[in-house]
Amino acid sequence: MAVSSPTLLAMLLWLLRTFVSSLICLLIGFLGLKILDYITVDIREYKTIKGKPIPTALFVGGFIVFTGLIVHGSASSPIFLGQSLLIGGFINLQRLFLVILSNLISLLFGWLFYYIFAKISPFQIDLDDINQSPEAIGIFLFTYEVFLGLIIHATLTMPF
Repeated sequence: MAVSSPTLLAMLLWLLRTFVSSLICLLIGFLGLKILDYITVDIREYKTIKGKPIPTALFVGGFIVFTGLIVHGSASSPIFLGQSLLIGGFINLQRLFLVILSNLISLLFGWLFYYIFAKISPFQIDLDDINQSPEAIGIFLFTYEVFLGLIIHATLTMPF
């Protein structure tokens, strides 16, 4: 089965766009995790899990799920579909802005949840108790990575 040159070029550009889009979103997510570490001053995420296998595995597992959501969102993103093979269809600055904005919104929600649970404590639960267990911090990071991945995935696959 022969593939025509324009079809092959379109497939290669789609793969390249998926790769570049995934890298950009992973960088944005990495920065989001660093900012989360800064926002949650009473939870020492990376310092506590360093050298401990289960929390580290949870962190890495969360990042793998995050990466999978990003790659899937980038691959199924409607950015390239139905557009020309020019750069305008290859890089969509509006969608990049939405990804950055959604990351900031997820950080705002992360800070808001942290503030509500750690400072106001409506359920009489001290969120800073997470520091007593590296596994708890690993689970905290895992769930935030999945949360962030779902938000960015939704942004990538949103038609507009």
